Amino acid sequence: MAKKKILVIGTGGTIASVKTKDGLRPVHNTDELISFFPEVRKIADIEGRMLFNIDSANIQPHHWSLIAEEITRQYDNYDGFVITHGTDTMHYTSTALSFMLQNTGKPIVLTGSVKTFEKEGSDAEQNFIDSVIVACSGINEVCVVFHGKIIKGCKAKKVTNEATRITNENLNVYSSINYHLVGEMIGSFVDNHKRKIVFNEKYSMRSVKDCKKPKTFSKIADDRIFLVKIYPGLRPQIFDKLTDFKCVVIEAFGPGNIPFIENSLVKKIKMLVEKNVCVFVTTQNPFGEVDMTLYEVGQKAMRAGAIPCNDMTTETALVKLMWIMGNFDDDPKTIRKMMMKNFVGEIRV
Repeated sequence: MAKKKILVIGTGGTIASVKTKDGLRPVHNTDELISFFPEVRKIADIEGRMLFNIDSANIQPHHWSLIAEEITRQYDNYDGFVITHGTDTMHYTSTALSFMLQNTGKPIVLTGSVKTFEKEGSDAEQNFIDSVIVACSGINEVCVVFHGKIIKGCKAKKVTNEATRITNENLNVYSSINYHLVGEMIGSFVDNHKRKIVFNEKYSMRSVKDCKKPKTFSKIADDRIFLVKIYPGLRPQIFDKLTDFKCVVIEAFGPGNIPFIENSLVKKIKMLVEKNVCVFVTTQNPFGEVDMTLYEVGQKAMRAGAIPCNDMTTETALVKLMWIMGNFDDDPKTIRKMMMKNFVGEIRV
């Protein structure tokens, strides 16, 4: 059987970095990365394309559009895509691509590493090889492949960073938030021909006949959204400065709890809504969804016009708003309606 044809799109990150006097910096291009891991050529017919080469902390929303547009241009030429990326904002990018490349019939896989390939105990090789295996599979959506886990693109979140002093060999850099894993990689690291995907029994792939060349929604509006993380002592007056934004996302306590006694935010939420600013609420907790009906502190904010974001992560809610405002009508009614619509499995239904 002929090998699948896979395009590796390089964007930088630790996996492409070397140590310099100023710290780790992305240097290696995509062809070099592929040459570092020659085993992948036994798995697939690999080609590389260097799109840009930066630390993912420097990635901006317009970079997401570049990736989406490149995949759309190359879509008919390859069976799957691997995007090498830094870990800091990989989950933002995977979420953006999930919205921007809908109805794809091919795997779009993001991966990277927390250690450079040259460092002892590096995770770069296995993450890269696993990603190529997944890119050759029947998965037909965007996903993150990291440390043997396959995570739905809009449900991934970085929960551990490289500076964490942990002794467990499984770093668990990424977790799947409020959603089961797509699957896991099993088998020997030594013989990658025996490395296989075990899909989660709850995961169901769409039929390929239901997938077409993805419609690309590549516009992103990134300058009219403001994110506020509330904390004890937050001054409500900060909200007076937010009336020029189209949307405000509040990262609240618990399942959507917002103070209403001292330093009450309720009147400020109502003020923003009356000025046609959409106010959405996510939770500071890594896991768990927003249910503002549970407590008085949630209900008062909701009656003031705040809208719960269900089980979307803060990052997903933020990126979804950028995508909505970039591609559709940005009036408050449209934004509120589309935020509550489930497009790519970002909301539990």
